[in-house]
Amino acid sequence: MKKILFSAVLPLLLFVHSFFPTATLKAKAETPPASGAYACILTDAAFFYTAAEETYGLFLLPKTYYVKLLEYRQDFCKIEYQAESGGAQKLIGYAKTQDLTFVDYIPARPYLYYTFEVRYKIENVPQGNSAFLNELVITCVYYGDYKVGSQTYCYVLRGEEFGYIPKPTGLSFEENTEYADYLKSKSPTASEDTPLPPEQANSPAQIAILITLCLLVPVLAALILKPPRRPPYEEEI
Repeated sequence: MKKILFSAVLPLLLFVHSFFPTATLKAKAETPPASGAYACILTDAAFFYTAAEETYGLFLLPKTYYVKLLEYRQDFCKIEYQAESGGAQKLIGYAKTQDLTFVDYIPARPYLYYTFEVRYKIENVPQGNSAFLNELVITCVYYGDYKVGSQTYCYVLRGEEFGYIPKPTGLSFEENTEYADYLKSKSPTASEDTPLPPEQANSPAQIAILITLCLLVPVLAALILKPPRRPPYEEEI
């Protein structure tokens, strides 16, 4: 009896399927980003490393800015940060892959360029003689913070030399809004009025046919499975 039911219902199900084709979901393997792609820093704990190990953290990459990919790896990516302009020098190192948010566009301002002055007082200089310098003013290019306990230092380029100095009070820089603007342009509200593809839009006629067929399936099953009616009397032999 089950075979009879299956053979009767199967053509009906196939008929319904012809009206409502289902979309096939294909699992796509994630393709690693190519060399030259950019990644945005969206965390406060993304380090720039000199080697692909956690013990070689040099400074914290500025949040909302970008790094350039040189080589993709599952754990640490080889990256490039900063540009050769305005007294800055580019650095090549590594960042944890999990701290990078890769984008499919080229940012207009990928790197933070920020400079500030550091003043050094020279002790034991005769104040009455103007021929002697008693203060040095040096411009530093800021790269990122490095925290040691409760103290925060800055990793900077001072002339031709890299190093750490105590972070000046009030040092701050503006955020890069390119990634936030990109997300706004891709928000669902921007595509609310976009029509559905033809294979996803069901017409009222198709819906009516589906309802009718759904009602017919249990009726058909009941007719097939209904036991034969016995006669009200026994036949004489």
